Amino acid sequence: MARTRTATARPRIDSPVGARIRELRTRAGLTQAQVAADRYTSAYISALENSLVRPSLAALTHIAQRLEVGVDELLRERNGSWARLEADLRLASGEWLEAVDRYSDLLEGPLGRTDAALIRRGRAEALCRLGRPREALPDAAVAFETLSQAGESAEAAYAGYWVAFANYQLDNIVEARAIAHQLLAEVRGGLQVQDDFKLRLLVALGMIESWDGQHQRALAFLEEARSLTDGMDDQRRARFLFTLAQSYAKSGDHEAALRNGAQALALFESIDCGLEAAILRNSMALAHLRAGNVRRAAEFAEQARHIVEQIDDRRQLAHVAETQAQIALANDDEQAMNEYALEALDLARSVGDGHAEAAALLTLARARRRTDAAAAEATYAQTAMLLRRVGPRRHLQDLLREWAELLVSQDRHQEAVALLQEALTPDD
Repeated sequence: MARTRTATARPRIDSPVGARIRELRTRAGLTQAQVAADRYTSAYISALENSLVRPSLAALTHIAQRLEVGVDELLRERNGSWARLEADLRLASGEWLEAVDRYSDLLEGPLGRTDAALIRRGRAEALCRLGRPREALPDAAVAFETLSQAGESAEAAYAGYWVAFANYQLDNIVEARAIAHQLLAEVRGGLQVQDDFKLRLLVALGMIESWDGQHQRALAFLEEARSLTDGMDDQRRARFLFTLAQSYAKSGDHEAALRNGAQALALFESIDCGLEAAILRNSMALAHLRAGNVRRAAEFAEQARHIVEQIDDRRQLAHVAETQAQIALANDDEQAMNEYALEALDLARSVGDGHAEAAALLTLARARRRTDAAAAEATYAQTAMLLRRVGPRRHLQDLLREWAELLVSQDRHQEAVALLQEALTPDD
């Protein structure tokens, strides 16, 4: 996957957007430096106006704000090659299904190899965000190879990011880690990329290491990323602090988790991000629970439930219900635990969220272990079957060890050894 950067003269791009930016800037009486403001350079605006570079969606949004027009106004006289930006707008606004449809439509038309690769990369991102990594991976891989061969090193790096992300979602941790490290090495070696790309790579590596149980490595990457957060808008800063809080919670540093979580929650609330605030409240409930503060955990979980019920997000409600099941278990409230866990199961199955389903089953198994070993064992077996399919393997290993402990307590040592052998057997 190694590739080199070549310094080549960039040809003009067949696009009316540059001329449209110049027209609107002149009409507004602004210089290129004034349009660039403190985010871009006047040289970059000049390159856009002369169709020497492709504007990103972030650049178009900034320029539209400076010119006091909508982004659609910049694209009004677009030709076919720029219809991709409509799909990009859908992607950026979180309309991922619509983005997939638009990218797919574009791929049915006549396209050059580079344009097709850029569209595949966009579709790969949308598919990853929809939780469909098996479909995303071929698009991301083709985009990566095509853009690399075309000498578009930065564009290829962005595609490589989604190759890593799809592998991460598929629990291919070794591959995801290798790709992300390679991309980070190229950026540190001088590859010219978007300002926030190094930050995204560091956060991605933090997520990968955390998913693999390497919490101190994860925190090292995330703390390095923290130094790059100056200039972030509130929403992106909140998301970063949320990721940092989750990693501290997994490392066992609940004080740091709650501190960063509280900062993220304040930012989310200030910009009225309901779903993000609910997800963070649920995470803070779990952090309080692990820190032994069951009362505060229950308060945060109830707040999270109130929000997700208002916005009718069944997927997130499954996770909140499972958290409330854990809290009820800690309170020795068997009836509430069963109600919440069964609610979480029903919701998870209705939306096809295997991870939420496995979490709810595991909570049920732990509760049943107290009173009915046979029922607990059956639930452990059901959870193991699910985790063998959806992963991550680390969660399966933890479950197998826990199940083995139950068998040992019944003097069923040979069966326990078989489970431990499966837990210790590396993936093929």
